[in-house]
Amino acid sequence: MYKKICTRCTRSSFSSSEIGQWLCPSCGYDLTQSHFYKATMYQNVSQKVLPIKNKIENYKRYEI
Repeated sequence: MYKKICTRCTRSSFSSSEIGQWLCPSCGYDLTQSHFYKATMYQNVSQKVLPIKNKIENYKRYEI
């Protein structure tokens, strides 16, 4: 789970995906280009974000 903090209203927004458009649920501000954090703390997520194409390829490897 990921968290972004809105720079306009300072409220937290949560999502299970780091891809796609991300709008603040409180004020509607576009948070897509903002840094995301671990949902339980204020640390930046340090892992490299994989492009969606690579993620789909990885998921297909583990399909039964």
